[in-house]
Amino acid sequence: VSEFARRDVKVILSGVGGDELFGGYRRYLGEHYAQQYRRLPGWLRRSAGYLARHLPADRHSAMFNKLRLAKGFLASAELSADARYGSYLQMIGRETVAELMLEPRFGDDPLTRAFAGAGHADRLNRMFAVDAETQLPDDLLMLTDKMSMAVSLECRVPLLDHDLVELAAAMPAAIKVKGGRLKHLMKEALSELLPSEILDRQKRGFGTPMGAWLKSDLAPVLDRLLSPEVVRDRGLFRDGVVTRLMRDHRANRFDGTDILLALMNLEIWSRIYLDGRDAADVAAELKGLAA
Repeated sequence: VSEFARRDVKVILSGVGGDELFGGYRRYLGEHYAQQYRRLPGWLRRSAGYLARHLPADRHSAMFNKLRLAKGFLASAELSADARYGSYLQMIGRETVAELMLEPRFGDDPLTRAFAGAGHADRLNRMFAVDAETQLPDDLLMLTDKMSMAVSLECRVPLLDHDLVELAAAMPAAIKVKGGRLKHLMKEALSELLPSEILDRQKRGFGTPMGAWLKSDLAPVLDRLLSPEVVRDRGLFRDGVVTRLMRDHRANRFDGTDILLALMNLEIWSRIYLDGRDAADVAAELKGLAA
């Protein structure tokens, strides 16, 4: 620390890794609730599955977000544990991807490969191992490093100290997530240091209300970037399917935030790197639409 102080380098600490090592994500409860769900009569499960397909979904509405989570759970409750967990992580199913793309191509699935190498008989620990192989290096750590370095910050991740990681990997999952309580072990370990209102408060992310903006302030940007004419000219996706995804998102039939944002970003990238347009020119165009 003194070395960095002499060089006037700012150092920050990140909690990245705590959820993946000790079970902090809501998706880790999927197996817990699936076991209880499978005890219900078959006719009731089939009825619930049918109902789920017609539930509204919107992550930016308190009520509709609960329905979104219920919809996702019921749609995947009959799948195998690995497939169910994969469905929680994907932004859109392969069936819709095949329908969306003009020339569908499916390569090796990183999640399938990670599950094949996970090696844990314990289903929950398998999820932890998969996240350590995929989400941590390919998403959270990469984004943390890029954004901190962009503003000359030295970011440390103490929860990913190799000794702690090895210790956590050797622990049975049952003491990490217990009785539906996420991060049970970590919370118990810190119970004498932190008040219960901190330890047991509802988990909150850092995401922007992008899905809501796509229905309001950013609707003109969405309409321009993914208009039928633009999609047809780009030659990658079926314009009718893209239009349907936009329509269903606006009608709260499903939460299309992630897939629509991905399609928009791809179009912006294409304008700069395939069409050869100046990035400032593209940015000015989009700002004008959102004004």
